[in-house]
Amino acid sequence: MSPKTKRLFLWFTVAFFILFIVLLLISLIHNFNRPKLISLPTRELRGIWLSRFDYCERFKTHDQDSIKQFIAQSFQKIKDANFNVVFFQVRGNADAFYQSRYEPWSQMLTGELGKNPGWDPLDYAIKTAHALDLELHAWINVFPAWRGTQKPQRTNPPHPFLRHPEWVVCDSNGTAMPQSDHYVSFSPGIPQVRHHITTVIADIVSRYDVDGIHFDYVRYPEDANTTGYSHDRFSLQQFKKSASNPMNLDWADWQRDQVTLFVAEAYDKITNLKPWVKVSAAVIGNYKTSAWNGYNVVFQDARRWAEIGKIDYLIPMIYHRSDQAQNIFPQVLKEWNSIIAAERPVFPGIGAFLLEWNEIVKEIHDVRNNQFHGLVIFAFTSLNDDDFEKLKTGEFKYRALLPHCPWKSTQPVAPPTDFCLTLGSPDTLKFTWRASQSRTFSNSHQKYVIYSSKKLPIDITKAENIFAIIDGNTNVWTASKAILEKSFHYTITCIDEFENESTPVAPIKLE
Repeated sequence: MSPKTKRLFLWFTVAFFILFIVLLLISLIHNFNRPKLISLPTRELRGIWLSRFDYCERFKTHDQDSIKQFIAQSFQKIKDANFNVVFFQVRGNADAFYQSRYEPWSQMLTGELGKNPGWDPLDYAIKTAHALDLELHAWINVFPAWRGTQKPQRTNPPHPFLRHPEWVVCDSNGTAMPQSDHYVSFSPGIPQVRHHITTVIADIVSRYDVDGIHFDYVRYPEDANTTGYSHDRFSLQQFKKSASNPMNLDWADWQRDQVTLFVAEAYDKITNLKPWVKVSAAVIGNYKTSAWNGYNVVFQDARRWAEIGKIDYLIPMIYHRSDQAQNIFPQVLKEWNSIIAAERPVFPGIGAFLLEWNEIVKEIHDVRNNQFHGLVIFAFTSLNDDDFEKLKTGEFKYRALLPHCPWKSTQPVAPPTDFCLTLGSPDTLKFTWRASQSRTFSNSHQKYVIYSSKKLPIDITKAENIFAIIDGNTNVWTASKAILEKSFHYTITCIDEFENESTPVAPIKLE
């Protein structure tokens, strides 16, 4: 080899080595900056908000068939992407998207306040969701009383804003909150207001098979700390009475206590009617930090609700624009982790409407890596078909069970019996079993879970081993022979109304 060739060879070797080092460093930096993703959990609340605007204002007409079709198709997408809870809005501003005894039908359903639309959106949504093994949580705006510059028309039942204008919040001068394109709110400090809203909620819970009640706007209006909302005469009277302010709280603490009092009253009423119904609240994303926070600005003390055991889930709406989210979102997660007792879980709300897809994924990773056991995405219409497909094959690749609710019940669940696998038809196989105990309560959304694995014992803590989640009203499930493998073992468990799971039965194998 000539000296010139040797020099050229040496030059190429050095250049290759330098290139290798550069690529290695780039890879290490990339992996260092990329959030570490824990394995997909077996139990995780994966919720999504579907607002009244989503299913009512997408159509130029109020045709019920079009709205029903939209709800059904939306729920199918949600199910296919392995979500498990839909927060479905049924009360916006003291109006109803169901057959209410106390408030009029929403004008969004027909164009006319109080007009019966000829169908019941809440009933239809519950049946559609349960057929897909989705939980349906009825989402209500709590204190908003009306929206718009015109007063509501006369209806039967009458609209509360028309019947009780004295319930509206007042500023520090005693002037009622003016009507606008945004919400006018009722005052949480008025006992009759709290009684009316808890009565509305009890009506929903007693007559509909909801899996949860979800509070939104459970607070005073925006900028209440500077406007003085609410110095209405009823609140001032209550504040000054020792019977309604026995601890002699100052004004801000007393107002926080009024919101907490509503949450406690509603929680007790719901759980007395149906103990398994889960009560959650969408709360301001920042508890005390930043200029916009729940505690100081709108007198919302979400931590207190958890401390006294009067809420099942807290869902802070941690919404930030793309240029802010990368740094702020993890910081806010740490705040919630530090202030809320572990017995009452926090499921962060992700503002998908403000984010690019890669940022949504990063926030899902942040939630999991900070040991939260669920998340909720706002909102359904913020995700496109491609986004749902990417969730199904990526972050939500496997189905997930809902987290336990041990504070509601820890009663042991008996496993099914007589679990077997038989030929159903030339192309199908049939799993059958028997329930070993009668249902403790009357709701229909108890579940069975079939797990599958090549290995024994079957690890039911691994999400990839969830083979099927089945409605609790049946004892048979049919599967195509094409998706069953002879090398796999199968077992089954029962999950009760409180998400408690039985032990798995002895595994069986396809012969």
